[in-house]
Amino acid sequence: MREAGSDLGSRRVALAAALATALLGGVALNMKPGEKADPRGAAASIDAQGIVDRLREYLKIDTSNPPGNEIRAARFFKEWFEAEGIPAEIFEFAPGRANIVARLKGTGAKGALVLSNHMDVVNVERPYWSVDPFGGIIKDGYIYGRGALDMKTTGLLEAATFVRLKQSGARLSRDLIFLGTADEEAGATGIDWIVKERPDLLRGAEFMLNEGGAIDAVNHRPRSYNVSVTEKVPYWLVITSRGRPGHGSMPFAKENAVLALLRALDRLAGYETPIRITPVAEAYFKARAAAEQPAMAAKYRDIRSALEEPGFRAEVLAQPELNAILRNTIAITMLQGAPQTNIIPTVAEAHVDVRLLPDEDPGAFLSTIRKIVEEPGVTVEPFARVIPATISPVDSELVLAIDRARARRHPDAALAPTILTGWTESASVRPLGIKAYGFEPYILDESEQQRTHGNDERISVENVRFGAALMDEIVRDLCR
Repeated sequence: MREAGSDLGSRRVALAAALATALLGGVALNMKPGEKADPRGAAASIDAQGIVDRLREYLKIDTSNPPGNEIRAARFFKEWFEAEGIPAEIFEFAPGRANIVARLKGTGAKGALVLSNHMDVVNVERPYWSVDPFGGIIKDGYIYGRGALDMKTTGLLEAATFVRLKQSGARLSRDLIFLGTADEEAGATGIDWIVKERPDLLRGAEFMLNEGGAIDAVNHRPRSYNVSVTEKVPYWLVITSRGRPGHGSMPFAKENAVLALLRALDRLAGYETPIRITPVAEAYFKARAAAEQPAMAAKYRDIRSALEEPGFRAEVLAQPELNAILRNTIAITMLQGAPQTNIIPTVAEAHVDVRLLPDEDPGAFLSTIRKIVEEPGVTVEPFARVIPATISPVDSELVLAIDRARARRHPDAALAPTILTGWTESASVRPLGIKAYGFEPYILDESEQQRTHGNDERISVENVRFGAALMDEIVRDLCR
């Protein structure tokens, strides 16, 4: 796309005003379609089938975390890049745990863009998969594999765009940095190593494009381009109950660690956290209104008043994603007791995945939970590092580039800045002065999105082809 400088400046001002107004309670952003896509946006050197084939190979690399072994994935990218004449460096910061960084030089007229992805995936429950989770299998138009959604496909598409730009010899206004990290799913040691030990690897970076939002669809119709500008804060808790041990054949109730834990968890499960509408959540609903029918659009534009209606409130909170951006969430995820069936244990534990709204006070929330589960012999403690929430501007050049792509491809969809319900590495790099956003170029309905971290994780071949073109389009736009 080509635009005169003055016209581009006017459009930026208009977008900034619309988004800022949305954050403060005004109208939603829904820019009109711009000019036609730049024909240079689709390089022919790596065709769509080649990208699908490479993705299948990447999904075969088992980087389940723990233990991770991300160095295998790093070598996969390094071999590909070096075959294309792109220098790449692997940093093995612990045995088998590695990051990879590569950089394409631009003119330096603008700050660098980081194409970021994590190479590890969560573990699988193999008995519940219909296919080999590391087989790279295509079935019924879908590519199956752990990481197909989170987030090996995005990493592969970032690499494909990286290679296409190198092959095309395009003149870039920005350096382009490819960053693949280890251990995002467990301890974040990969990005921590970058930030603490080698921040120079991200030297000059202005933007990061990372995992997060996607193109939300209903009945296969794109409804909103969701771009995450902030995320909720993971606040993992361990609830521990201590009692006296005994033989399972002679049960007792007093000082029984398991029974005390169950009573505490029952109270926790029945607790409903308050609804709180943050500025970003309010902006998200206002933006979504542009793609809704008039009656629903009116409610979304005044979400505070609408949520006071019991019927509408129940309808919204029944949707897991909307519920999660409106309140702190609590999920009881792990239970541990005796090492075998015939022992009443001394200690029983539950792990709880808490996600706090960006402006929540963790200490105050912990005090509330302790009061709710109060039981003799039961304690509640955080057990993981808490990384405070950060936020990126909603009117930046990267958001503009995504919105221009939306206007060209799906003008009836809305651009929606949103809160990501899960944590990403964007939170770690924003303190370096990098404006980081989550956007993955796929059209996904709720049922497909729910396969993330689930059984039979998959992505359609159609989405891979579409996503490759859209990723390329957005990056070229931003870097011209």
